Amino acid sequence: MKKLIVLAALVGVAFTSCVKNEEEGKIDAKQQITFEPAKYKAVDRAGEVVFPQQESFGAFAFYRTTAVASEDHSIFMDNVKISYVAAATPYWGSETLYYWPTSQGSHLDFISYYPYNQDKTAAGVPQISSSDQQQTIQYVNYTVADNTDLMYSDKALNQTRNTLNYNFTGVPTLFRHALAKLSFKVKATMMNNAATSPESVTNWVVTIKSITLNNIYNTGSVTLKTVNVHDQGATTSQWTNQTTSAHNVWNNTSATTTKAWTYDQVLTTTATTYGPEENAAENYFVLPQAFVEAGQSITVDYSIQTTAPGGQSASTDYSKTVHFINYPAVAAWEMGKSITYTLQIDPEGDVIHFAPAIVDWETGNGTIDL
Repeated sequence: MKKLIVLAALVGVAFTSCVKNEEEGKIDAKQQITFEPAKYKAVDRAGEVVFPQQESFGAFAFYRTTAVASEDHSIFMDNVKISYVAAATPYWGSETLYYWPTSQGSHLDFISYYPYNQDKTAAGVPQISSSDQQQTIQYVNYTVADNTDLMYSDKALNQTRNTLNYNFTGVPTLFRHALAKLSFKVKATMMNNAATSPESVTNWVVTIKSITLNNIYNTGSVTLKTVNVHDQGATTSQWTNQTTSAHNVWNNTSATTTKAWTYDQVLTTTATTYGPEENAAENYFVLPQAFVEAGQSITVDYSIQTTAPGGQSASTDYSKTVHFINYPAVAAWEMGKSITYTLQIDPEGDVIHFAPAIVDWETGNGTIDL
């Protein structure tokens, strides 16, 4: 009696910032590293995203005194909280000011993340490898909670001064989303059959009562790697997912969760977001995951009130569960993807039709004598 139509939209979101740093024994006030909120136009050119002024992110910086490729970096900024500062000239910075090193041939590499956590060992903070010049980061046993976005920045390499990036001056800090995001819209295919039966119209009122996600993996780990290019001047380097999956997902544990939205919403033939504004079924963060047979599913509870041409009316309740793996338009919930599903209900269902036929006449012959 209904169909589910899958629509997927990929939204690229990024933020930029400018950073502050210092060097032992050498401080030049003109070389203070500052953070600035920067705008970044998404890949799909849907608009510009600005890092929210009410939020903070964490920053790590690694220092190398010379240009020798084999030399390791030392920690320079160790999980420093970066926040918006509403000064006469606003900027983004830390409570402790940092300044650029001035030693000949020295540079800084930066890795940032969101949201900031004072405990740098927490599962929501990417763990940075010290054995390969910070070319590996990991999220370990992270559980998606409180519907919180999780982001990590491209690695900024060979930084020696504030430079112009994304229309702002500072260290290029381009954030990428570590999770996937789901939204749900709902609609009815029709509200009456006037188009096909104008002289005998049936009317329907379709009401969705709840939507429930079932068997959703919510705990996992992921390893991301990049390549240092210390011979190319100031630049950035993107991280690559090291999972063996065919999709850009995490390695999940067996732990699953459910999520339900309950709201009586009368449908129209226009797709609208399900739920009230304060608790809508949209922008719901989930662990990036591949679909499995008999795994991730959605249950929709709804009712259809039917008013027949003669005025008789009746209401029937329905509950339907379908598995996401059976809708291949979205093959997986991948990192950095915002996916919108449209749940479409056909109230007409299977209309009763008749198949008329006539049994042929049986023939008989008779003789009448007069």
